Amino acid sequence: MSLDQHYTPDFGRWLMPLPDTLAERILAETRTMPIARGALIYDVGDAPDGIYRIISGVISAHSRDAAPLIGHLLGPGAWFGEGAALTRLPRVMSASALIETRLGFLPIDTIEDIGNEFPEFWRGLASLAATNTALAVQVARDLMITRPEDRVIAVLRRLAESLGRSAAIPLSQEQLADMCVLSRGAVSRILSRLEGAGKVRRGYREIWWLEE
Repeated sequence: MSLDQHYTPDFGRWLMPLPDTLAERILAETRTMPIARGALIYDVGDAPDGIYRIISGVISAHSRDAAPLIGHLLGPGAWFGEGAALTRLPRVMSASALIETRLGFLPIDTIEDIGNEFPEFWRGLASLAATNTALAVQVARDLMITRPEDRVIAVLRRLAESLGRSAAIPLSQEQLADMCVLSRGAVSRILSRLEGAGKVRRGYREIWWLEE
């Protein structure tokens, strides 16, 4: 059976254009590991060790400051860490498990072995890197939105798209405020208006984006 016949989004869309034998080899070589809530996966400046796939849970991409600033959240189906794997340069962002998470991991030595056997593998990794770079550009563009409410909406919409429309966004209002470069009070007032309009629902350290 070809990969596209039993494809589900948690495989990662960058695998779809690859030959079935290559995509299946990547998945077969990917180790799985549980990650505890709050655990650091890698830090800024770390040497590349491989690439990661989110099987379940949520990963935050963030800075390394005393109070880390979350830039984006990644959910099931996302692969990350490919930039350092391609360049062999140190990590430029930190990644942590925001909630209990299960990851797949493809070690750097295995990446080299697969690339030597399947040269088209590098094109796939480059495609993944391009996709994640476009996402980073979107994060920057969202922060350039001048009207605060529109900025909050853009961030929530992006996070809901990343995690799945039916999934909770596991952020406190303070964390969301930091992501939007706004005060907690400003974000609270904006969320109240959005909740009154039926666009969001709030829980304890969780937010649901309801608008399609």
